[in-house]
Amino acid sequence: MRIQTTSTDDAILIELGQRLATLRLSQDITQEQLASAAGVSKRTVQRLEDGSPAQLVNLIRCLRVLGQLTALDALLPPDAPNPIDLLERRGQARQRARPSVAEPPPTPWVWGDQK
Repeated sequence: MRIQTTSTDDAILIELGQRLATLRLSQDITQEQLASAAGVSKRTVQRLEDGSPAQLVNLIRCLRVLGQLTALDALLPPDAPNPIDLLERRGQARQRARPSVAEPPPTPWVWGDQK
């Protein structure tokens, strides 16, 4: 299964967990061995593989042990700077986002139907 932009958060977590389990099994590593090498509990590995919400640091630790840390580049590839923007800023990296002028300002939040 490929992760779709329309997939729910839960479906994505389950898919990532299944991929982690498949990767672990392909390397003949038990959950206990992975947990020990990654410095997390076996229960944490079980939760990751079950698709339960977990801290990202635990996923990073497990990917590091499995030699797949660079797979995160595919997850969030680095964005190359726009050459024209670099010229306009004289080689300086962008520091702030520029809000669109066409967007109306956000309406202030109010509790309930108060006006």
